[in-house]
Amino acid sequence: MRRRREREFLLVVRQPTPATTEPSNEWHQLDHRPENLALPGVATGERFVLTPAGREQATATGPFEDLHYANLYWFDDPADPAIDTWAELAESTFREGRRPDIGLLERPFMSFLRRIGGAIAPHVRLTPRAVCFRPVSGMLLDVRVLAPGLAREQLHECYRTQLEDVVPALVDVPGVTSAWSLVSVPDLVPPVWPSREGAAEDEAAILVTLVAVEDNPSTVLSRLRDSGAPWSETGTESGGALFRGALEAITPWQWDWFDGEATA
Repeated sequence: MRRRREREFLLVVRQPTPATTEPSNEWHQLDHRPENLALPGVATGERFVLTPAGREQATATGPFEDLHYANLYWFDDPADPAIDTWAELAESTFREGRRPDIGLLERPFMSFLRRIGGAIAPHVRLTPRAVCFRPVSGMLLDVRVLAPGLAREQLHECYRTQLEDVVPALVDVPGVTSAWSLVSVPDLVPPVWPSREGAAEDEAAILVTLVAVEDNPSTVLSRLRDSGAPWSETGTESGGALFRGALEAITPWQWDWFDGEATA
């Protein structure tokens, strides 16, 4: 039986100064990420960067303001033991003195997510599990807060729209390989994490749309906007947009995106 990936984790990362770019990425790509991917139940994981050019095109508010990176991990079911082991790795490497990120980075937002639905572009002949291992040039990310106090039928309509209208339309845009709609699951967050890892707890439900791309991410985002495809349509269920933008995949040792920015 194939294991399903029904749980995801999204982390937003800020770096206070460009001087931390190289050490923080060296740690994440060459130490922390390999250890995470070796854990049982962690299907895959990646970090994406919002470059200065991407920042000009993005819209962001609240905890997503001034973000530099977004980390995304996918967990196989059963997710709970995998998440517990994953969280313990963060603490064990801290005890080993292998968490320089604590002094280099800020984490204004983190959330565990449950998949609503996904779609794969017609030219990508892979299974839903395999497509997440397919290389990408980047990821388009849309995050919005669901309005508080939604009636159950309103929430159902939101999920139906994402599954039947939004996600299938996204994979018809040239340069898109797959798309996923997800909703936050607060009860999956290990209790000590928000305070220990420095991320704010957000009790409002979060709706996330991820779009994997194989062309220049900013170009694909422009195509998507021009196509008229429903891109996390704003309806009565929306309590407000937090972020929409194009993030690029990170190539090891090529971490010069912010070299021209002031260090003050």
